[in-house]
Amino acid sequence: MKLQDINDAIAGNDRDRMREGFRALVNPHATFKTGSPGLLIVALNRLCVVLKDDSAEMPAGTCGALDLPPGSSYADGAAQAKRDGARLARHLMA
Repeated sequence: MKLQDINDAIAGNDRDRMREGFRALVNPHATFKTGSPGLLIVALNRLCVVLKDDSAEMPAGTCGALDLPPGSSYADGAAQAKRDGARLARHLMA
């Protein structure tokens, strides 16, 4: 997934693509090609805001990446990503 895909998903309120972007950004094995890793952090923060009330269930792998129990919602994931922002930022900056 590209950073522009995430931005387009947010702009178009495409919930499925926003969830996909969130999963990619919190995945410790995902890589992104971008000129500014800081923009990935901004994208993650924006996704956390738009997904804060999303009750859809995240895949088990995403729950695991965020140290949440299986069956957690995207709202739970967004809250955890905000709490664990420093670790996620280091991952995105690498």
